[in-house]
Amino acid sequence: LVHLHVKNLALIEETEVEFGPGLNILTGETGAGKSILLGSIQLILGGKTSRSMIRENASYALVELLFQVENTKARESLAALDGQVLMSRKIMDGRSINKINGETSTVSQMKAAAACFLDIHGQHEHQSLLYGDRQLAILDVYGKERILPAREKVREAYREYRNCMDQLKALDMDEEQRNREKAFLEFEINEIEEAALVPGEDEMLEDRYRKLSNARRIMETAQMVHGLTGYEQGAADMTGNALKEFSRIVDYDKELAPLQEALGEIDSLLSDFCRDLSSYMDSLTFDEETFFETEKRLDLINGLKAKYGQTIPEILSYQKEQQEKLEKLQKFEENFQFLKEKLVQTEKVLEEVSHELSEIRKEYSKQLDEKIIDGLKELNFEDVDFSIRFDRRKNYTDNGYDTVEYEISTNPGESRKPLGQIVSGGELSRIMLAIKLLLAD
Repeated sequence: LVHLHVKNLALIEETEVEFGPGLNILTGETGAGKSILLGSIQLILGGKTSRSMIRENASYALVELLFQVENTKARESLAALDGQVLMSRKIMDGRSINKINGETSTVSQMKAAAACFLDIHGQHEHQSLLYGDRQLAILDVYGKERILPAREKVREAYREYRNCMDQLKALDMDEEQRNREKAFLEFEINEIEEAALVPGEDEMLEDRYRKLSNARRIMETAQMVHGLTGYEQGAADMTGNALKEFSRIVDYDKELAPLQEALGEIDSLLSDFCRDLSSYMDSLTFDEETFFETEKRLDLINGLKAKYGQTIPEILSYQKEQQEKLEKLQKFEENFQFLKEKLVQTEKVLEEVSHELSEIRKEYSKQLDEKIIDGLKELNFEDVDFSIRFDRRKNYTDNGYDTVEYEISTNPGESRKPLGQIVSGGELSRIMLAIKLLLAD
């Protein structure tokens, strides 16, 4: 961090801070603004913004941090070709504009980028060291090369184990409940089977029902159309007469020939139409029994659609699913025994990979113990003894069965005790600093 620019933030109108290499110290009386400067840096790390942060009578607040990037990987990932990254956050009423090297970014993108360059070691964050899950996470990060692949094996084995447990739980019902479920499935399956559905028959029945229910209207309209287009003073009769009259003059002018041909086609079309319509009318009958059976069948199919699916294929698919459930229930004992045996196998695998993970963690914990002790000695813990104690959970998790406790003795002759029981806030801060130095990469 080489430069900090703050404008219109809280009590600060505008200030710039230049940082040099090595240790930089900001001092000042209470209220001089040290916390505001630190808070401005936390905004770049993704801290929450509010309108109250903006200086009174100002329309916005601005924070800019300039980093000189030495790490090649970080420089490439952030396109810092000149080795510098400028991060800014402009806070306005109800929103903020975030930029990295002039490019607009989201808060999460800025937070991820800033994490490559900056870490704030505050007065309270070391309290997280008191939680066992946090202590285990620190160990896992330290030995990530071997621990993370082993932990992934545990996760996969745990998924298999939980899946088997869930299936067993689903099967684990009393006999009365099982019989009720079987009876319900059998009723649904039989109701669909008895209907003997055929894909597409609903559409065919609807067409037939529409025709039968409108048979009288169809016949009356067909008769009227037949009269208008037929040979008893209808269009066919008139067209025939017109064709006869036209044939008497066609020889007088060659231009009349196409018209005669067109009229002949009309006469032919009307003749075909009248013949087909007459045939249709002869075949049109209304059978009340057929109408009743069609209506009854449609009501049955629509009733099944209301229960089991919007279409016949959906109903048949539902029947297949229920049949599979019924077969599972009928094979309950067989399935239950199979799953019990599978659970034993998956638990054995989970135990093996959890044990493997635990052993790897213990290897790295010995290394971490020594390095933390060395780090603490550099921070003026002269007679310090530090160790990571392992315990086993009662149940499995997707992170293995380990629980850990960081134990420390800061005075010669005293036995090691958990961090939270013996160390002060200042000591916790130094321990966290020692761990951060180890994990800085």
